[in-house]
Amino acid sequence: MRVFWALDTKLRERRHFPAINWLTSYSLYNKQLSQWYSDEVAADFPALREWAMLTLQKESELQEIVQLVGSDALPDEQKATLEVSKMIREIFLQQNAYHPVDTYSPMSRQYVMLKLIRKYADLSAKAVRAGVPLDKFVSIPARQRFIRAKLETNIDAELKAVGEDMDAQFKALGV
Repeated sequence: MRVFWALDTKLRERRHFPAINWLTSYSLYNKQLSQWYSDEVAADFPALREWAMLTLQKESELQEIVQLVGSDALPDEQKATLEVSKMIREIFLQQNAYHPVDTYSPMSRQYVMLKLIRKYADLSAKAVRAGVPLDKFVSIPARQRFIRAKLETNIDAELKAVGEDMDAQFKALGV
């Protein structure tokens, strides 16, 4: 067997569909599929996938620290990592099986969503370096709009608008 999907009861209890643990699951087909993703989706999709996995692994490490000493002990850079990983989980990985738009998502749309999450992560890192308080960029309206966008029937246009809003709102914060 070259693929293992680790079903996770904690994810199931949180109503995270599909309840597959992304840290303990694996596929030995990644190298074979990388070229297909590059050709059929986007040249940088394999790199984005790798970045998302690394971010989720960092989140797992940070959650251990948070459980011991609390999130207030983390610097803003690490808190921003937790927020970005939350976006990866809730926007990119989690699906609503009963929603007509969210049930099936073409790879091209998944790419745009992951690209926007990466954009948010990069802008967040710039904001932290510029001294912008965490709560300012975590609460931008574009982020909330992005969370809701995956359920909209005109999702592709909505995602484009989210990207534009994100640029404008981070620019307003001085980033």
